[in-house]
Amino acid sequence: MAEKIKINEYGDCTFTEQDAIDLLYNNPEFDISKLFFNDIGKYTSSLKELGLDLPTINTLPSRDSLSEFDNKNINDWHMPEKYYQINVLQWLLDKCQNDEEKMRVQTEYALFEKKKFVRVLQFLIYFVDTLRANNVVWGVGRGSSVASFCLFLIGVHKINPLLYNLDITEFLR
Repeated sequence: MAEKIKINEYGDCTFTEQDAIDLLYNNPEFDISKLFFNDIGKYTSSLKELGLDLPTINTLPSRDSLSEFDNKNINDWHMPEKYYQINVLQWLLDKCQNDEEKMRVQTEYALFEKKKFVRVLQFLIYFVDTLRANNVVWGVGRGSSVASFCLFLIGVHKINPLLYNLDITEFLR
């Protein structure tokens, strides 16, 4: 059955009528009211026509497009106001110990700005502060994010990319 499930751009699992029939045939007690269907027209009209009192089924909820959703929510990061006020560039530069580090921060910050990810950096500062305040242990670092010196300074990972000459474009393309 799992191979028949379709996943839309929002991550919703959707079913066709035939998928539902197969599911009910194999699991007669299954509550189909918990599923989403692309088209419920036949099901609804058949219930009326036959006078059956079966569970109603759901169509997919209407939603904004992904870009509309992003535009509406881009500034809502559910973090304390003081983190929205952080001047991330200055915060990062204050953590630098030499000119090489400052140049790398400025280079990376320009890439983060270009992608409109400054708010992400503010949130990551909040997130790491929260992890530390609650004694939560997180990994040393994995994947391309270890190429970011800014993320290293924030504490997202423990790998200093300058020591290994890691190119930031491995992370921010």
